[in-house]
Amino acid sequence: MFEIIQAVFSAGVALALLTFAGITLGGSVVACIISTPLFVIFSPVLVPATIATTLLASGFTASGSFGATAFTILSWLYKEGPTKNSRIDATGSGV
Repeated sequence: MFEIIQAVFSAGVALALLTFAGITLGGSVVACIISTPLFVIFSPVLVPATIATTLLASGFTASGSFGATAFTILSWLYKEGPTKNSRIDATGSGV
């Protein structure tokens, strides 16, 4: 009996989610139809703005990646770097 109730409830939830998906798709199509003329009219402004935003986002991403890489290298050097037993003196031979 529990399996039947579970199946009915699951089917109802799946139907509700499918309905929400259809409504969302319909709204997206309507928004695309309405916004397309605006994109054509404002494209001289939107294209440079998109390029600038892409460059800024790429710069921030690269900056964060370089910082994280540097922190990882410094952390590794602190943990696994040269110790007293592995120092090299001025002549280049190990101590």
